[in-house]
Amino acid sequence: MTIARVGRGTPLLFSEWRPILAIVAVLSLLILCAGVAQDLSLYAGRKPDLSTKIWLLDVDVERSAFTWVSVLVLFFCSRLLFQCGDDAAGRSSQFTWHWYFLGFLFLFLSFDEFTGLHEKLSAALAARSTNTGLLYFAWAAPAGILSLVGLAAFVPFIRSFPTSLAVLLAVSAALFLGGAVGFEMVGGSVAEAEGMESLRYRILANIEEGLELAGTLTFIYALLSYREITSRTR
Repeated sequence: MTIARVGRGTPLLFSEWRPILAIVAVLSLLILCAGVAQDLSLYAGRKPDLSTKIWLLDVDVERSAFTWVSVLVLFFCSRLLFQCGDDAAGRSSQFTWHWYFLGFLFLFLSFDEFTGLHEKLSAALAARSTNTGLLYFAWAAPAGILSLVGLAAFVPFIRSFPTSLAVLLAVSAALFLGGAVGFEMVGGSVAEAEGMESLRYRILANIEEGLELAGTLTFIYALLSYREITSRTR
């Protein structure tokens, strides 16, 4: 049962994607655990010795292994959404633009993940206003508001899915936004009070990145399941 193609080669089956997703999830978890272990050893004391730090394990920087896994996962998700958009356009679906919008959104998120555009935006906003507490990272609150508005606009789109997949979509959104916005705001308040080199901030940063990737992988699983279901009706 064909649900995705790589280039012009042999189509991949959904059953072939399951072990790949599992491998990516396990690999990501191992990298995340290694990063947490390093943070516990470095930041448990008063002053961390960063000369021994393995930056490849720091989930909060663009050059880390976890960041590059996230970049690739987000890019694959974007590609999958564009494929769903093409399928929807072929059926003259009323939700075609929803698929393409999400495709461009995840393509942007993939680009942002390794360039840190949201951090540059946050710095620019912070320079123009005084931010404190949960609003210390200035970009988080506007992003949260836009996300809620976007979710409200996509309710009919989500309701068009079978119930089990609609629940998965809601769970994936909750995981991703809970990390990207919720824990980002909590982390901002901790960063203001204790600095970004504190153990509490480091733990929150790991949870934030872990939730974002978990949400994206859950979303991909839901999309692959959806393509399997729709392929049966063709």
